[in-house]
Amino acid sequence: MFQAIQIAYWLALSTWFGSVLFIAIAAPIIFRTIREANPILPTVLSVNLEGQHGTLLAGTIVGNLLNMLSHIQLLCAAVLLLAIIAQWFYIDRSGAEIIAPILRSAMYLAAVALVLYDRRVVWPRIQIFRQQYIDHADEPDIANPAKEQFDRYHQESVTILRNVLFLLLGIILFSGNIHVFTRTFAFQ
Repeated sequence: MFQAIQIAYWLALSTWFGSVLFIAIAAPIIFRTIREANPILPTVLSVNLEGQHGTLLAGTIVGNLLNMLSHIQLLCAAVLLLAIIAQWFYIDRSGAEIIAPILRSAMYLAAVALVLYDRRVVWPRIQIFRQQYIDHADEPDIANPAKEQFDRYHQESVTILRNVLFLLLGIILFSGNIHVFTRTFAFQ
């Protein structure tokens, strides 16, 4: 049974970590590549000031990837929660052996809290300010403050993604010594 728990644990953790790492690597590459292509989106803005068409297009692509990532993260977090709870029934909880499971659990909870905060608070605000910027792109009095707020929340989301990545890496590092607690009885 413990082996099945470990398989679920490692599949969920590695999928979650790999997905976040992929987005962290891919997003800047997507932005740079599209910015270099300097596309024109005539249905979005009347003029392409400072390459904003490319930024909006890259943002749409990365936003769609991040939306999919949030679904993957929540699924992996659910499986990982079940595996972590199950591990607590099998692992050694005596002495210093308790430190690694506590750290893993704490990092897991912090990662989930960040993912939920990003999904429920930050991303809705990003979408609101992005849409406000696009809807009023030809009106600088409205568009510029919306763009500033969009940039602020976008940076916050990037920071959250980076922090989740490091928390997941911490979970991986403190998972290297998970083993089944075995009781030995001395017969006299």
